[in-house]
Amino acid sequence: MTERVDEAVTERASGKPILLAVGVSVVLLSGMIGFFVGSNGSVVGPEATLFGLVTVATTPATMAGAGVVLSLVLLGTLFGLVELASRLENAEAE
Repeated sequence: MTERVDEAVTERASGKPILLAVGVSVVLLSGMIGFFVGSNGSVVGPEATLFGLVTVATTPATMAGAGVVLSLVLLGTLFGLVELASRLENAEAE
């Protein structure tokens, strides 16, 4: 009986939609924070160097874009590693 219940729960419950919703929320939030930083940061300095690699103007659009790109890269890497771990775990179980 327990095995049938466990199988039904694992077939029905998937964390992917939840992770996708959290990821979209984080990307949108980082864009909004970047917009806020860009609108206030232009008063302090006209340019900002990101990670010592790229110098961009401190406008709301560039800071929002930088926030979105950074969060997409980090979340993409994190979710990719979670997917890899899940596949490796399933391969070991079989």
